[in-house]
This record gives sequence, C-alpha cells and structure tokens, in this order.
Amino acid sequence: MTATTDLYVKSHVARDLLQSAGLFKTDKLVVWEYVSNGLQYVSVGTNPDVRVSLDSKKKRIAVQDNGRGMDWPGLQNFFLMHGENIDRKEGRIGRGMFGTGKSAAFGIADTLRIKTIRNGRRSTVELSRQDIENMSSEDPITVNILEKETSTAEPNGTQVEIEGIHLKSLDQAGIIHYIERHLARWPKNATVYVNNHECEFSEPPVSDEFCFTPEGPLKEVLGDVELVLKVSKSPLDEELRGVAVYSNGVWHETTLAGSEGREMSQFVFGDIDVPQLDADKTPIRPFDISRSMRLNPENELVQAIHCFIGTKVEQVRRDLVEVDKRRRADEDTRKLAEQASEIARVINEDFEAFRQRVAKVRAKARGAFDPTKTTADGGDLDDDFIPGNTLPAKPLVIPHAEEPDPPPPPDEQIPPLPDETAQHRSQPPTLAVELAGDNAPNRGNAAGGSGVRRKPAGGFNVKFKNMGQDSQRAQYFPEERTIYINLEHPQLAMARGGRTVDDPVFRRLAYEVAFTEYAIALAQELEKRGEYLDPSDPLVDIRATINRVARRGAHLYSE
Repeated sequence: MTATTDLYVKSHVARDLLQSAGLFKTDKLVVWEYVSNGLQYVSVGTNPDVRVSLDSKKKRIAVQDNGRGMDWPGLQNFFLMHGENIDRKEGRIGRGMFGTGKSAAFGIADTLRIKTIRNGRRSTVELSRQDIENMSSEDPITVNILEKETSTAEPNGTQVEIEGIHLKSLDQAGIIHYIERHLARWPKNATVYVNNHECEFSEPPVSDEFCFTPEGPLKEVLGDVELVLKVSKSPLDEELRGVAVYSNGVWHETTLAGSEGREMSQFVFGDIDVPQLDADKTPIRPFDISRSMRLNPENELVQAIHCFIGTKVEQVRRDLVEVDKRRRADEDTRKLAEQASEIARVINEDFEAFRQRVAKVRAKARGAFDPTKTTADGGDLDDDFIPGNTLPAKPLVIPHAEEPDPPPPPDEQIPPLPDETAQHRSQPPTLAVELAGDNAPNRGNAAGGSGVRRKPAGGFNVKFKNMGQDSQRAQYFPEERTIYINLEHPQLAMARGGRTVDDPVFRRLAYEVAFTEYAIALAQELEKRGEYLDPSDPLVDIRATINRVARRGAHLYSE
C-alpha cells in the first residue's frame, strides 16, 4: 500500500469540545452564554424575553427564550465547532464570534438538551458528556435526535436544558448580578428573569459626568469614539469600578488603566465602545475565546485604548482628590471627622477586647501560648498592637543590650522598627505599647497580618460621606475596613435638618447607624474566616456585638 505524502491539520472533535468547555468554569458564565443567544437572535419586531430557571436541588438549569429559533440547518451549524456565525456572515455584528457556545454546558454539567421551534417546526436534540468521552477517534460526535422538524403551533423560541451539574449549589445572586452588569449596554426592550427576579441594571447615583473624545494619533487608531466617565456619590464595589470597554455593544473588559487602588479611584466608572476591536485582524488579537473579560495588553489597539482611558481617568481622579481636600478643610467636615474618630475609637476598643477574648479561648484550646504576643509577621487577624493614636495604651520601655541578643522563638518575635534592621541594641531604648484602660492616653494602633495585601492598621475606620438618597444608611468596605455613613440618606438628612452636625439628635442617630453596621461588618469578617457552622450564628453575634458596643459607647449619648 502506498503511503500518502499529504499533510492535513485535523482536530479530535471530542477533545476539542471538552477543552473549549473548560473555559466556562462557573454557572454565571454558562447561563449568560445561553441568555445572550436568546437576546441576540430574535425576529425583527420581537422584544427579547428570556426566562432562566435555577434548581440547585435537582442540579438543573433551564433557559427559555422567545428568539427566532433554529431550523434543521441552523441546528447543524450550532453544533459545528468554531463554525462561522451566520449573522456575522450576513453582516449583522453581534456577540457570536468563536463558535464555542455549544460547549459551555459541559464546563459544569453532563447533559445538554435543546428544544427549538422555528416557523411551526420543532426539533429536540440531546448531547451527553459520556457520548463525548466515549469518542476515541477523530470522527464527529453523534448528537441524539429526540424529534426532528415536528409540526407544531408553538411560537418561535429555544429552550436550553442543562442537567447533571457538578457544582455544590447554584449561585443565584451571582448569576443575577452578572446578567444585570451585561444588560447595562443591551437595548432597553430586553427582559431577563432569573427564577422570580427581573434582572435590571441599576446605575449607582452619579454626582458628575465627563465626556472625552480622542485626538491626533489616538483618533486615527481608535476612530470616532466617546469615553464617558462618571463619578459615583458613594464608593463603588470593586467589580463596578472602572471603564467598561465594549465593541458593538459586546462587553470585553472593565479597567481603570493604571489608576487601580489610587485615592478616589473607587468613585470612578464609565464606558467606551470601540467598534475597531471587532474589526482588528492583526496577528496578536485583542481578545480570545476564553471569556476572561480581559483584553490582550500586547495588542496595539488595546494599548491605545488603555492609554486613552488611563489618561482621562487620572485627570478626573486628580480633580476629585483636590475637591476632597477642600471638602475636608470645611469646618462642618472637620467636626464630622472628629465624630467619626470618636465612633471609631469605641468600635476599635470593642474590637480589640473581642480579639483578645477569641485569642485567649484559642490559646486554651491549643495549649500554652500568650495571645498578647505579637508575631514576626504581624499575626493572622491583621490587628496586633503597635504605637499609634487610635486605642488607649501605655508605654513599655524595652532596654537594649550592648551586643545583639539571639533571636527569640518565633512566637515571641517583636517586629523591628523600620530603622532598626541592622543596628545594635546599644542605641536608645525602643518605645513599645500595650493595651491599657480607658483612662490611658491614646498611644496605640492595632496592626498586623501575614497576607500579601495587609489591611489598614488601626482596626476599623469610620467616615461620613454624601452617597445619595437611594444608597444605604451605611456601607462597609472590607478592603479599606471602613464604615461609610451616608449623610444623604433620608433618615440622617432629616435628623440633621437645618441643625449643625453637633446636634444631639443627629449625633445619636449617627452612632446607632455606625454601631449597627460595625456589628454586621464584624460578622462578615468572621464569615469570611469560616468561623460559622450554623446559619443562626451570625445573628447571635450581631445582636451581642450591638449590645456590647452600645454599652461601651453609652457616654456618647450624654448632652
């Protein structure tokens, strides 16, 4: 037999499909893949309507839409891996580009079933993970046909059923939030329900808005685009911060383009739509099939986008910093800051006492260990004790020997001061502090933490801020460990009225709001650390914390 001399690029279809499915690691990615199909592929004049059913007990997801459905050739194209999108081929630009959506279900589940109706013809097909894994050759995978082009009076539409889900539970809140974030740029006539919840994107309250267009070389690269930057009235959750980058309405990334973590950047958000991203055919593509929500920074067009966004975000951010500085200079603001500091002092005294109690209980459980010792890395709770000005403390004088002492055991190490690293202990004595009674001068801060990103020293912070009438009374932001009290909330605004911020009515309400938010925040921190075993535990802790801190701060309520 004569061997062929031809070479071909081939694909092992089963492996290809499962590898593509591996890109869809979460339920929200999978659900959005099929929801977006239902929103995009509709007949002219039809308002998209998609219903998502989540059943954690049965490990099942169903997505029903009123789209145009698929005929038999349409189904054949749907199951073509990396096939060309028919709408794109006909000039209708949309989300479908890589032809990997049919594999999404197998990122988390075992069975995909599709029932689709188009022009009075209904077809139902099914594909299972077992069918895929049984394929040992490069042959196509057989899709099970349950019914083909059956006559029906049902309206056009498609139902996707995903069964045999391997996740422990379905994250309904996360799925809703993810869908709502995507709906920000979808036509207003689109409707999506998740179980009984109607998904609607709610933009944060805005205090200011700016529009920018590129000029010169940037305009030549980006085209005629507009960048809209908005300033939120209250700090944004991390996932809402930054500029959402779209291309023809499809969301690809959210970025602050270098201003992440900088002062006031947590108030900036916006969007830009760059159609050129869709048209980019350079060897280094701007995005890939991974659905990572990250553009490729090695692509020249993406670099231009980031340059444009970064420059304008930084301009707005710096202006906000200057405005904030002037605001802090205001007399009323100064008084609010003093009140916030007093509230924080009461909260941190409670937090320190709470931490000491927990440490002593754990010490008894582990054996001999002094919970008041600081460790070399600052401790696990991010709240060991150092010189500062937040909590009552008393000084400890630690004499230096003429020669360096050998290092103490790990549990007894004292973190060196910044300038002490390579010095002999014959220098002046080091000032250290320990927790003292309420009458001691304020000389201490809590500090510590062994993580890469250490939390702010000093326990909890409290700040007053105008956050909008529709925002919550108070919000706790773990990354800052800060409680923000909303001065524009109707209850606080009425309590303040035309009076000064020193008025007892306003001050007492502010204390109550802060103490309640602190109790919830402390429970959140404990939940993150896995301290709760029973669902009722946080409620017990919140009630106990409110009672403790109210007693500790009772003196604040006096005239």
